[in-house]
Amino acid sequence: MYVEPTWEHEGDESWFEDEMVTVAGHLYPPRFRISIRCDASQVELCIGLEICDGGFTEQVGGTTVHGVTSDLDRDQVRTSVRKLALPLALTMVPLAVRKTEKGWEWTAEGWSTPPLFKVGDHLPGDQLTLLKELRRRTGRKWCIEYLPRIHYTADIVREAQAEKSMRRVIEEDVCPQTCVGRTQAYQDLQAARELGWLPACQV
Repeated sequence: MYVEPTWEHEGDESWFEDEMVTVAGHLYPPRFRISIRCDASQVELCIGLEICDGGFTEQVGGTTVHGVTSDLDRDQVRTSVRKLALPLALTMVPLAVRKTEKGWEWTAEGWSTPPLFKVGDHLPGDQLTLLKELRRRTGRKWCIEYLPRIHYTADIVREAQAEKSMRRVIEEDVCPQTCVGRTQAYQDLQAARELGWLPACQV
């Protein structure tokens, strides 16, 4: 699979003046386009993405699929891409952009992704962690399931007894009330801080 950034769409010029935002601990442009091409099938998808509440959403009318003929096939490609190809492509975006005086710019003309067939194949630990988080943030559950839980986690932390350590708050309050394990609770806590729902150094 090969990924190329695109910057020649009419009307996108102002995007490059945006200030980059933090997603899962990495800097991303708040609006950008990439093209994802599968050499084996000759299917190519160009997608315009916007970061909203920490998640990646498709811009209205911003996705085109080439190499298939029917609407059903196009919908299947879009669904399939979101499961692994898109999150995998997004793991490399922070390495392919840089801040400028007026905003940001692409520094890579394109990149190949590892030949993954399932999450966890042939990836270093930090990339695997980011990939798993990006799968969560590109999925349809981000807004309807994960964001409400993250917001609830922030509420629990804010209302916790002042003398409690964060570890106790997570284990005694957040985990039982949100019905998640400790690792997920800490990930939700980090996301709440990133979204500005908690101070960055809440203790």
